[in-house]
Amino acid sequence: MAMIGKILSLGIIALLLVSTATVIVSFAYSQKPEINSQWTNSPPTIDGKFTAGEWSNLQIVMTEPDFPIDAFAYFMNDGSNLYVLVDAIEDTTQDTMDECLLVFDFDSLIKTSIFGTSDSATKSSEDFDAAIGFESSPNSPNDHKIYEFCIPLSYINVDPGVSIDFCSPFWKQLASIPYDASRTGPPEEVDNVWPPGIGYDGAFKTNKELWGILSMGAHAPVGGIITPANKLAILTPYLALVALIGAVISIAIRRTRQ
Repeated sequence: MAMIGKILSLGIIALLLVSTATVIVSFAYSQKPEINSQWTNSPPTIDGKFTAGEWSNLQIVMTEPDFPIDAFAYFMNDGSNLYVLVDAIEDTTQDTMDECLLVFDFDSLIKTSIFGTSDSATKSSEDFDAAIGFESSPNSPNDHKIYEFCIPLSYINVDPGVSIDFCSPFWKQLASIPYDASRTGPPEEVDNVWPPGIGYDGAFKTNKELWGILSMGAHAPVGGIITPANKLAILTPYLALVALIGAVISIAIRRTRQ
């Protein structure tokens, strides 16, 4: 009986240690703001227009005091592409230097941005599709800047169901999410940076703790459920617990037989 009591005590201690470690890791991870892309079977048309019913899954609401420009950002994905719409309802001027910047990091820093007007728009790279519009939307009856992106998942090195570091900083006189060229003043008065507080000095490039997290939607199999892509990371603490308890019991049994 004494030996059984020792086994149970060791098992409880092991459980507490693993559970505590899991909570600490989860708590640290959760400190970074997270947004979630939603799986879609109906990809939007990338034309700079926000058609009613075309976009769902609003993830970032940008309003004062954290953001100088009222705007809304939507995220969806399928098995091939990430789709992003930034509805800048408070940017009501057609400036050629207005810009919207999205930055991803998986194995390397990947910048995607588009600037200009609906008549003359320029992308930072040809590896993705993007469009700028200037008209009303479901969020505002007034004409304003609208940015749409279609970014291949292969370009940003990510798969459905997987998370990636993401931000939109003020960077080397470039945009944020978004930038309104008609405004004057320091970056914090003309740029929406995400996450708020990421800074304006370029430190985000080396300090990933300042970034947020973008989690890609995963397609649920027919008649089944979504299996988390990081299931190994989720199960690891519990597998370690089972292995530890098994080892303790095995040692205890061997001792009782000696």
